[in-house]
Amino acid sequence: MAPIRVFITGATGYIGSTTFALLLKQESTASKYSFRVLVRSQEKADNSIPPTRTNPVIEPVIGSLDDADILRRESANADVVIHFADADHYPAIKAILEGLQDKSRSKEGRQRPILIHTSGTGVLLDNAYGKPSDVIYHDNDIDHLNSLAPEQVHRNVDLEVLSSELVGKVDTYIVAPPTIWGFGTGYGNRNSIQIPHYVKYSLKHGQALQIGQGLNKWSKVHVEDLARFYILLLERSLQEPQDGTGKLPKNLDAYYFVQEGDDFTYGSVGEEIARAFKELGINQSGTVLATTPEDEEKYWTKGSGFLLGGNSRSRAIKAVKVLGWEPQLKDFSGYIHQEVKRQHDLLKEH
Repeated sequence: MAPIRVFITGATGYIGSTTFALLLKQESTASKYSFRVLVRSQEKADNSIPPTRTNPVIEPVIGSLDDADILRRESANADVVIHFADADHYPAIKAILEGLQDKSRSKEGRQRPILIHTSGTGVLLDNAYGKPSDVIYHDNDIDHLNSLAPEQVHRNVDLEVLSSELVGKVDTYIVAPPTIWGFGTGYGNRNSIQIPHYVKYSLKHGQALQIGQGLNKWSKVHVEDLARFYILLLERSLQEPQDGTGKLPKNLDAYYFVQEGDDFTYGSVGEEIARAFKELGINQSGTVLATTPEDEEKYWTKGSGFLLGGNSRSRAIKAVKVLGWEPQLKDFSGYIHQEVKRQHDLLKEH
């Protein structure tokens, strides 16, 4: 049986490299899949694509998301596309979908190819600037999700993946993670964005910070638990029959949230940073400074108030009930302390 042809974008990123490394550790992967991986240079391929015992399991494709012809060609030749890179690159998703619908696709592979697209629960953000919200989105509530405005973050790209025109042609799935925490385990980037951002600017000012009241809430997931979910979704999606009789939610019901435990406030992140600062002798006050919209650019980068001050609350109903996903890693506060120490040590080195 010919291996399943998988084209991956973003395999050297935080989510992609962690997921790819975990997938390659599975005994069946070498015989079950062949991979073509988009990377920007041969040097990056040499440094970031993990070595394997059985070549040519992995073949680098030199290019970027701006290379529409490459994305179309690779997608047209793939049974599965896993798109980890840049949830907001609209031309890239258009090119990938065009390739997946190419009428000249090989008859040897899947005639209904699979797209697993990475979005994020930034699509749920309000503009609360540190104020709380009781609004929670469940990934099995299609009507609530359909109420999201096209102007929301990531939404214009998501709508392409959700298009009714793809039904029966491409099986599409959207993985929308919340705040991702933990250190990656792949060969590429090992650090997240949001919590390190909070830590970075608190360290810059020698003072733990928060946006406004700090009462806004986000959901969370550890990057390794997220990687396990991607693999669960990949394996289950390949079991779907190609005659339209499958039961796995997809296409118009493509969103999958990946959330663990209770939501957290970003004010509580500031408090953990303040405790870590005290332990490390950075600032003994144990206090958190609340910033306002007027002084945002004094303390943060532009746009931080929207991203880190909004509410983004999600529930992973389908991940748990349909796919049986069970998150395992839960020491969120411990990670915050580790991240403060990591960045503080880097600053001391320089």
